Amino acid sequence: MTMETDGAAREARKTFDLLVEHFPDMIHSVDTDGNLVYVNRAATALLGYSADELRGLNIRQLYPPEIQEAVERGFRDVKQGGEKRVESLLMARDGTRIPVELRTLAVHDESGAFVRTFTVSRDLRPLKALQENLIHAGRLAAIGELAAGVVHDLNNPLTAILLASTMMRRVAENTGTPAETLREQAAGYCETVREAAAAMEALTTRLRDFSRGIKEQHAPVDLFDPVHDALFILAHRLHHGNVKVECPVVKGRHWILGDRNQIEQVFLNLFANACDAMETVPERTLAIGIEPLPETVPPTWCCTVRDSGAGMPPQVLEQVFQSFFTTKPRGKGTGLGLSISRAIVKEHGGDIQVASEPGRGTAFSLLLPQHEA
Repeated sequence: MTMETDGAAREARKTFDLLVEHFPDMIHSVDTDGNLVYVNRAATALLGYSADELRGLNIRQLYPPEIQEAVERGFRDVKQGGEKRVESLLMARDGTRIPVELRTLAVHDESGAFVRTFTVSRDLRPLKALQENLIHAGRLAAIGELAAGVVHDLNNPLTAILLASTMMRRVAENTGTPAETLREQAAGYCETVREAAAAMEALTTRLRDFSRGIKEQHAPVDLFDPVHDALFILAHRLHHGNVKVECPVVKGRHWILGDRNQIEQVFLNLFANACDAMETVPERTLAIGIEPLPETVPPTWCCTVRDSGAGMPPQVLEQVFQSFFTTKPRGKGTGLGLSISRAIVKEHGGDIQVASEPGRGTAFSLLLPQHEA
C-alpha cells in the first residue's frame, strides 16, 4: 500500500468514525458476552449515561426485566442468523422505558466465529405519538360515520319513553279507574321507561368509552367483549343493510393481553368495511370466528372477519394498509381505518393479514398472542 492510499484509507476511516459518532440514532456494539464495547453520542443522550458508564455495562442491563427472555432469544438469533430487525424497549438510567426499533448486524471473523454486533436503535416515541394522533383521528372519523345510526337507535327508546309518559298521564287523569288497576298500569309504564332508559344508557356508555379513546395499560381482554361491543355499535347499520351475522365466539374462552378500546376499534373498522364491501351484492353475510393458530410460538389466536362482498383485485389488495388509501367515494372514507388497525395489532405483538378475490369476498385475519386469564 502506498503512502497516498494509506492516507486516503485513514481519512475515510476518520470520516466514517465521525459519521457514526454524530449519527442521530443510537449506535452501539457488544462483544460475544454482551458487554458494550462502543456507544455513540446519541446513546448517551437517549439513555442518560456517560459513554464511560455505558462501556462498563452489559447490554442486558439496558433492557427491562420483563423482556429479558426475549433479549436472550434475540441475541442467540443474531449470532446465528447474522442480522435482525425488531421493535423492543430500552431502559434509561432513570428507569424510563423507551420504545425503539433495533437493526442489528453480527460481525464474524474469517473462521466464521462471532466477534461482535453493531446495532442502530431508533427512538420510536415521536412515531408512537403520531400513531396515537392517527388512531384518535380514525376514532373520530368512525364516530362521524356512525352518527346517523346512533340517532336512530336513540330515537326508538325515546319514542317508548314519550308514549309511556303520555299513557301514564292519561291513566292519572282517569279518575274512574280503580286504584289497584292504576297501580298496575303505572308500574307497567314505569318498567317500559326503565328498559328504554337502560338501552339508551348502554349505547351512550359504549360510545363515550369508544370516543374518549384513552390509552389504557394492557390488561387481560376477553375477545368476546370487543367483538360484541363493535357489533352492538353497528347494530343499526347491520340490520338496515340486511347483513346476516355469523358469530359463534363465546365468552371467557379467547383471552389476550391488550387495550380493550383499541381492539374494539380494530373490529369496528373491519366490520364497517365489510358492510361497505357488501353494499352491491344481494347476499350479505359477515362471519366472525376465532381459532388457535397451530404450531405458533407464542400460542396465537387467529381472529377471522369474512364478508361476502365484491372482493378486491390484486392491485388494490397490495395497498389496503397504506395510510389514506381508499376505494370509497369522496367524503365517505378517510383511508385511515386499515392502516390504524394494523398499527394497533402490531402494538399488541400481532399481525393482520388479508385475502380476497373479485366476486368472492374478503377475509381479514388478526393474529394476536394468547394470554392465560
